[in-house]
Amino acid sequence: MIDEKGLWTRRRSEYWEMAIKYLKLIGNSGFLFTIYLLFVFGSYYYGQFLEWLPETFPATLFFTVVFTWLITRGRVRTFAKPGDLFFLTPREGKMDSYFRSAIFYSWMMETLWIALLMLVLSPLFADRIYPSGSLVFSVIFLLSALKLWNLATGFEEQRIQEKNRYFMHTMLRFGLNAVTVYAIFSLQSILIVIGIAVALLLFYIGYFYRLSKVHSLKWERLVDIEDSTVMTFYRIANSFTDVPALKSKVRKRAWLSPLFRLVSYGQSHVYRYLFSRAFVRSRDYFGIYLRLTLIGLLFLSVVQIDWGRWLLIIVFAYMTALQVETLKNHFATSSMADLYPVSEKVKLKSHQFWMLSLGTVQAVVFGLGLVIFFGVMDGLLGVILTMLVYLYSSRLRLPKTYSL
Repeated sequence: MIDEKGLWTRRRSEYWEMAIKYLKLIGNSGFLFTIYLLFVFGSYYYGQFLEWLPETFPATLFFTVVFTWLITRGRVRTFAKPGDLFFLTPREGKMDSYFRSAIFYSWMMETLWIALLMLVLSPLFADRIYPSGSLVFSVIFLLSALKLWNLATGFEEQRIQEKNRYFMHTMLRFGLNAVTVYAIFSLQSILIVIGIAVALLLFYIGYFYRLSKVHSLKWERLVDIEDSTVMTFYRIANSFTDVPALKSKVRKRAWLSPLFRLVSYGQSHVYRYLFSRAFVRSRDYFGIYLRLTLIGLLFLSVVQIDWGRWLLIIVFAYMTALQVETLKNHFATSSMADLYPVSEKVKLKSHQFWMLSLGTVQAVVFGLGLVIFFGVMDGLLGVILTMLVYLYSSRLRLPKTYSL
């Protein structure tokens, strides 16, 4: 006999026991200090940004687009496992308490993200929409209620098998969310907001809830949603520590294939070639490297304090170097790579080669940006600081990870 409520509690506890271990490692890595620095700089320049922002800036439309996306995205977290396809499918009709707990849990987690983003944007809200701090909490409440409606309708919606029909339902929710969010941020009367809320509730009861009477749950989709959510967390944690359970996804990126020809043929260059393939085709390295470089360049272009720019260069270069450092374990679970007659020393040198190469590219990008915005001397100093970070990471930190 399966206790559905106990099963939910046990699975949630198991996940958070695992997650907390990785969160502690992330906290001990200096990441929180980096966030603190970015928060300090962001706070300093927020006021200047609001003064610079033109009066014609469509603040209501901006809030509508951002929160419509945030509320539409996301699915109910069920902690489903592959074995559920066989063991829980027969008990689907008796698992109402399990799925209610899943919806409530997902709602609380999503509400935290909504509240955090709304609080971050509250100065813009107060400056351009309504100068009242108390109204922000009312907006958060309304957005949270709309998110609950989305999670409930989205849970019933995922029962639909046909991809086109499933996509159309998502677009329908997106449109309804856009209308509702716009009504909230355009400060429509309370009667209009209540009318929209009643209409959404009736729409759920009259249509979405009836989907559960017609279609069964698609357990494969629940498992895919859970696997995608966990892998996203693993990819974040993998930036700071090794995550053995991480499953890598490969993207072809044929437009970057000519770069592989730059690696000379030879036994000593085996890992140079393998690391280049892994970096370009895996979503865990190339995308994060590109985003950190561009975000770092954006911050460098707006920060006017000299020591602030140098500190930001060190922070972003170090964060990027940590990403490249994790290439070491990319082939750890591949027995084929272990068959190559190549020593660990050759592997280390290949890793150092790519770390310095990628560091040079980032140094050039940061340097050119600083030359454009501040001058040649700033650009040269930016290049030097970036390369010093990569030299430290490749010559001191990286060999220690290979010796463990």
